[in-house]
Amino acid sequence: MTSEDLALLKSSIDLVVTLETVEGERFLAQILFVFDGEETPDVFYLKVEPGPDGNFVPIGSGGHSTLLADIASVHRLAS
Repeated sequence: MTSEDLALLKSSIDLVVTLETVEGERFLAQILFVFDGEETPDVFYLKVEPGPDGNFVPIGSGGHSTLLADIASVHRLAS
């Protein structure tokens, strides 16, 4: 993850972005919290999908966590 991706992630709390993992998985995520401490820097998020009214709805009932080292890129959604 680049420093630009980390800055985008930190500025996207409560917003939806596209995350791409180093394994090639891409998904929409509503960012809840970014922890960039020394031991296990990671991001907490809800996986979401577009809803019928143009809003985003969570997929499943729980949140997710991914190590920052496992994120290849972060992208803003096109407006």
